[in-house]
Amino acid sequence: MIKYYAKVFAITGLVFFLGMYFSDLNIMPAARAFADAAANAIVFAAALSLIMGTLHVVKARKAAAGETGGDIYAVRQSRSFESPLGRDRLFAAASGYLRGSLGCVITESDPSAGSLCGRTPIDLATFGSSVSVSFQGTPEGPTLVTVVSRPFLFFMLADYGENLRISRGLERHLRGLAAASGQE
Repeated sequence: MIKYYAKVFAITGLVFFLGMYFSDLNIMPAARAFADAAANAIVFAAALSLIMGTLHVVKARKAAAGETGGDIYAVRQSRSFESPLGRDRLFAAASGYLRGSLGCVITESDPSAGSLCGRTPIDLATFGSSVSVSFQGTPEGPTLVTVVSRPFLFFMLADYGENLRISRGLERHLRGLAAASGQE
């Protein structure tokens, strides 16, 4: 959690500092421009870290629902698990989940290679996510499933737990399919 706040502070502070410094160079001496830009960047980055960071942390904890493993605050979420079901059945179930539950547009679908990619709709908080699912195994099973969910825009600092929710939801759905068929 502290790592996330530090990341937001460092990135926003640096960007704001550079913008302020170069704009201040036009109206004041370099030493004064540097001091002014540094002071403003620290205040801006601290405020943004406090607001955006706290919102992200609270929503990520809610999406984790008590889970403590892995980095629940990371915007790129990855899950790997083994299912006793065959690759073809899991591929169809994942495709249906992405389209139905998440409203994804499928951007890549290759059942023979075991890869599936989709993009969630754009919203104001996250600008959408990219979801990739790979299936390694035989058509009869067992199958190693890897789910990766990340922001569509690579420079997004916060997703407010959205990618954690997506990856956990798809994992739960596919594990539930195995349990419902009595193969878990």
